[in-house]
Amino acid sequence: MTSSVSGPTVPSQIDWSGKPLPAAVAPAAPPSVPAPAASLPDPAERARTAARLLQEFLQRNGRDMKFSVDQVTGMTVVRIYNSASGELIRQIPEEVAVRIAELLHEESSRPVVDLRA
Repeated sequence: MTSSVSGPTVPSQIDWSGKPLPAAVAPAAPPSVPAPAASLPDPAERARTAARLLQEFLQRNGRDMKFSVDQVTGMTVVRIYNSASGELIRQIPEEVAVRIAELLHEESSRPVVDLRA
């Protein structure tokens, strides 16, 4: 059974019989299988490389990126600044999210039951 389909990327006829497709119409071979995990760089090295590449991109576009760790929550905070003015352009996560996480952290460290008389 065949049906007609029109479109720039679809063949004009589709064969639904299950017969093998001619080589000219057959789909391309699947991409090669990725290398075993042992040959991949460790995640920390990949993160350092990604951060370096991102930093270089931002610098080419007049931006600076600074990483810090919030002392209360241990969250990594990324701040992007305008290189010329020093103005904070973006913070990830936003300041309000960091503050909420700090408050939740402080609440979780308080005892649930107050045993004072």
